[in-house]
Amino acid sequence: MGNEVTAAELHAHDPAAMEELMDTIFPGVALRPLPMFRDFVLRTAVMPGVSSVGYSIDWAGQGELASPEQVLAFSLRGAGRLRHAGQELPVTGAVLFDDASPVNVQWDQLHADGFSVDRAYVRSVAAVLAGRDQPSHLFTAGTPVDDAHGRLWEDTARFVGTLMREHSATLDSPILQRSLLHHLALTLLHSFPNIVLADLPTVPAPRGVPVAVRRATAFIDEHAHEPITVDDVARAVGLSTRGLQVAFRRHLDVTPRERLRQARLDGAHRDLVYADPHTTTVASVARRWGFVHLGHFATAYRAAYGERPAQTLAR
Repeated sequence: MGNEVTAAELHAHDPAAMEELMDTIFPGVALRPLPMFRDFVLRTAVMPGVSSVGYSIDWAGQGELASPEQVLAFSLRGAGRLRHAGQELPVTGAVLFDDASPVNVQWDQLHADGFSVDRAYVRSVAAVLAGRDQPSHLFTAGTPVDDAHGRLWEDTARFVGTLMREHSATLDSPILQRSLLHHLALTLLHSFPNIVLADLPTVPAPRGVPVAVRRATAFIDEHAHEPITVDDVARAVGLSTRGLQVAFRRHLDVTPRERLRQARLDGAHRDLVYADPHTTTVASVARRWGFVHLGHFATAYRAAYGERPAQTLAR
């Protein structure tokens, strides 16, 4: 992944320029009619794996968006009709497109803020959640699970979009970029109906797990990409190393070292799924997540995910 976020506010005053601007974010878009000499403003921000876009249209018209290669999710405000994959969707609120069918929309006026998210990355996050590979198209409906989940997506999208557009110069950390992308993908999977959530068993939250153990697992997940040790985890939650080991065995049936190793394997797995095989090597990903011995890494990876790291990278 790169380390730049580019943000821009683009203006156009004629129909051809308007479509050209839209096509940079949504290839194959067609809008009709497009009035002459209107100031059309497109606000964009782009980082690896995700693009943010915002625009307003204050004239009546209709449009079509070609089959999306990404997962598209929008917050819409307007009046009109929207059809996708045989569904009639609202032109107000949160909507999502994840299907080979084109998107058709008619509007009287329209304001849209949204994201184009790399489908392969969303799929990789879903695979980790489900514990198995997932098909390309995950989502089964274009509207949120309910109103509360719709508000959750819109609040998350507003937060991430503001960061990308207004703080692009400071988002040069690949770790921060990956965290934002991961947060978006998880929120999409939590907010919109999909085959992953439908298949996940309902597991009650573990009872009686001490606060220190919960804090320790959270610390591991947050810092697994750093060269931390079990001693660091213990100090972070105010326990002795021995006390942390006993607590993990008693309440989680794993050692802190095993939990840290699994968090790093999960991070390496996500990176390999999302990486460009032409510019990334298994060795570089393994080193990034603290695995020095490639043979040991490959063995552990295959045991966890059922294939060699190189196979994941090559897909």
